[in-house]
Order: sequence, then structure tokens, then C-alpha cells
Amino acid sequence: MFGLFSGLPFLFAQAAPGPAAKPEVNPLIQYAPLLPIPIIFYFLLLRPQQQQEKKRREMISRLKKNDKVLTASGMYGTVISVDDEGDKIVLRLDDEGRVKIAFTRASIVRVLGDASSKPVEAK
Repeated sequence: MFGLFSGLPFLFAQAAPGPAAKPEVNPLIQYAPLLPIPIIFYFLLLRPQQQQEKKRREMISRLKKNDKVLTASGMYGTVISVDDEGDKIVLRLDDEGRVKIAFTRASIVRVLGDASSKPVEAK
């Protein structure tokens, strides 16, 4: 019976720590590749969106009478009046001047005939 269980202690033996053990890695060095991700996110996504919104606000603030515009709903019209204190712009939608509709400033997508709205030609 002694011979039957004589090999059991060797089955549960553990290797002693020696030169093969891995050294501890500093957590700062381990997570260092993740640190530039917020900076990259800002310059690739947030900053261009902020610049585009700034251009849009400038375009809307420069609206004046007789500007031809495109609304977010796809309607083309000519500005009849701009309420500087409020958020209202009245557009004429037909050539005879019979159809006039009031829109909010935010619904103006593009000013037609404006130099900034034309695509840049390659030379």
C-alpha cells in the first residue's frame, strides 16, 4: 500500500520561484499607449465639428434681405426680413411673392450664391 501512494506528493509539488518569474510591470508604463487616445479623439472629431458649427453661426448671423437660401426641409427661398432680436426669418418661396413663410434661423442650411458655399475649384 505504501508503494501505491508514494508518487502523490510529486503530483502536487510546485516549482520554486526562480529566474523564470516575470518582473512586475509599472502600471504607468502599461497604460501609456492609452493616454494619447483622448487627444486624438479631440483633434479628429470634436475640433472639426466645433469649427464647422462656428462657420454655420457666422453664416446665419450675416443673413440679410434678398439673400437666396436653402432650408433644412429642402425649400429654396429669398430672405424678406430678418428679426435680429428674435429667431425668425421670413422667406419668399415663389417668384410672384405670394408665398411667404417664417422659419427659425437654425433651419437655414446654406446661403446660395455666397462665396463660402461654392465648392473650391481645382486648378
